[in-house]
Amino acid sequence: MNDLAGTLAPKVGGRLVKLPSRSVGWGVDQILRQSSFVPQLTVWRPNKDRLQVLLVEDEPGDAKLVEFALRMSSAPLFLVAHVTTLAAAIAHIASGAEVDVVLLDLSLPDSSGISTVSRMQEAAPKTPLIIMTGMDDPRFATYALEVGAQDYLIKSDDPEKTVGRAIRYAISRMASQLERQALIERIADQQRHLVEEVEAARRMQFDLLPRPERVDPRLEEMGIEVEAFFEPSSGIGGDLWGCMDCGDNRMSFYSFDFSGHGIGAALNVFRLHALISDHWDPRLKPGFLLKILGMALRGLLGRGQFATMFICTVDTERGEIEWASAGAPAPVLLTGGDFRFLDASGVPLGLSRTPEYSEHREEFPPGASLLMYSDAITDAPVGDEKTFGEEGLGRLMRDILGADGGLRVEHLIDGLYERVRTPLEDDLTAVCIRRLGG
Repeated sequence: MNDLAGTLAPKVGGRLVKLPSRSVGWGVDQILRQSSFVPQLTVWRPNKDRLQVLLVEDEPGDAKLVEFALRMSSAPLFLVAHVTTLAAAIAHIASGAEVDVVLLDLSLPDSSGISTVSRMQEAAPKTPLIIMTGMDDPRFATYALEVGAQDYLIKSDDPEKTVGRAIRYAISRMASQLERQALIERIADQQRHLVEEVEAARRMQFDLLPRPERVDPRLEEMGIEVEAFFEPSSGIGGDLWGCMDCGDNRMSFYSFDFSGHGIGAALNVFRLHALISDHWDPRLKPGFLLKILGMALRGLLGRGQFATMFICTVDTERGEIEWASAGAPAPVLLTGGDFRFLDASGVPLGLSRTPEYSEHREEFPPGASLLMYSDAITDAPVGDEKTFGEEGLGRLMRDILGADGGLRVEHLIDGLYERVRTPLEDDLTAVCIRRLGG
């Protein structure tokens, strides 16, 4: 099968032109809508009989009250290391001593105020921190918690009733914070991997598109120009178009669109592309090829999955076009400065075990064009409950047709984005096959 694919560029004569993407773009949030994962995470939570407490307090009386209160606790057992300066506390942590929680006075000989919290956090970022202060000011307490402390104690309170509870709460809260942070990092890592995989799949999907180095010589020989726009809504999607050389003065073109979007639809694109490669024969009529593809897909697709497809064969010697459709959006035939929608009725691929498709034939003289497109155009929203539809497409085409009655896909896409609500939520494909001359 001469299926033709890659980065496309215009050239003189018969040619294949791929327009650059005009979509708003796609991001991680769009990708994640197409997949679901729940990172499995196990984070240590303290459940110890002995807790190592670092008490940073320069007032001997306050320190003795706290130590006494902690000795009164039998479960867990608090083991207290007492220092009187912030420098001594940082040195204690740097020595590798085990510390489960820090009780920190904010008025020390070598540091005071909220900056004491910041310096302590730099030394022990994953150690729960409880502030001890003589100020009974709710606003100050709130600020202390915002900058990283897990709890605070007012020195005028009864330490026997509050210190043990505060320590247990602070350790539990820090464990929860660490778990949330680890989960965020795990999700971010999953997102990075997923984006990398989607980008690789996107390149593979675009590689399925016709390649100019393969197509252009035949198009030039036949006097045909092809202009195409292709953009999945979420990086990858369920649309594709292609062409196949039938020999002599004949070439076939197709476009298809799978139900759904994103990764699942893209996998089905690769399935159908492989089936087309396996079953393509230039002697087959378009309707019979659709029948073969529909029967093959029936056993491969999941419940509710299907594809619409249009396939046509252009014969420049006879000056005609032959086509069949499996429920695709009605293509537009442009001749003599006017246009009309073709019959595109038919059962979508994958819904019937024994599908049958009607074949149609029309004159396709020099100067004639055929527009294939995905339903992202006709289904594009223009209001809360209204879509663009064939009527909107018809009005758009009347507005953009050139003086010679010719259609440029670039103008079509520009006009569409001016008239509908963006970003579009569906994969967008538009392909114009034009006979030169006339």
